[in-house]
Amino acid sequence: MVAPAGAGIGGHGGSEALCALRSKTSAGSALGSIGAGGKYHEPGPEDRGESVTAAEHSASLSRRRPPLVGLVALALVVAVTAPAPATTDAAGGFSDVPEGDVHEPAINALAEMGLFEDTLCEDGLFCPGDPMKRWVMAVWLIRALGGEVTTTGSSRFADVDAASWWSRYAEELADREITVGCKLNPLRYCPDDTVTRAQMATFLVRAFDLEPAESSAGFTDVDVGSTHQADIDALFAAGVTAGCADDPLRYCPGQPVKRGEMATFLHRALLKQQEEAGISDDVPDVSLTDVSTGDTVELRSLFTGDKAVMFWFWAEW
Repeated sequence: MVAPAGAGIGGHGGSEALCALRSKTSAGSALGSIGAGGKYHEPGPEDRGESVTAAEHSASLSRRRPPLVGLVALALVVAVTAPAPATTDAAGGFSDVPEGDVHEPAINALAEMGLFEDTLCEDGLFCPGDPMKRWVMAVWLIRALGGEVTTTGSSRFADVDAASWWSRYAEELADREITVGCKLNPLRYCPDDTVTRAQMATFLVRAFDLEPAESSAGFTDVDVGSTHQADIDALFAAGVTAGCADDPLRYCPGQPVKRGEMATFLHRALLKQQEEAGISDDVPDVSLTDVSTGDTVELRSLFTGDKAVMFWFWAEW
């Protein structure tokens, strides 16, 4: 499938075997990690640029996005009484995501955020078994992280048409140093390439500034010292993945990550950051409109004792 200039992607795929890890959402639904078997080999040229040295990674942190998801400016502090815990409605309504599917809670939660707009395969379909494309990864990650997306009207990547609606997300991904592209001479992003599970680990570790693991995860199919090993270990330590298979423990790094899987991985990373930041879902969001510009923003609560610290949350992507 070729990334369109103004629409989503097409196609439909199969499913993979479920893994052991299951994590709870705020609604009490279980999420799972899935994958397929396969021995990992050192990444080829298509994987270039998706890993950095520890020194480069540390140096880049101060230049990246704000540390809280979508939170960009302190607004006010108010005393509140917490209502009953909120429940999560099935917002996605995708006909190809069955009720009770392992990825349904994550897909519905992210759909409610508007994360998937213009990246669906067809009306009413999510295509959870389709492999994840790099251009779609850029859109989902930047929307999940929030903040302003600057439209430059140009692209640093030779294979990204600046006229494509999603090009600004690829550019923003590079601006935030979450990607440095896939190939050099000329610099390319490879937007229609699929994302492997190994590359997915590096994307998420960079995007969410996940802490390095204190020890190896012990995946038998991830070579020590390989390009993505440190990021795979960090993803495991953060509880975002448990691998793809047991006996022996495997990660299946060379396998393409599928759209349903990516929704679950991304949702877990968001929940992890929300948990660490102390953001509560028990306080309703509040919308405010700037009367001078007509722009609308939403307030999001951050509990500190009996007070809710409110931050600006950009309503538009």
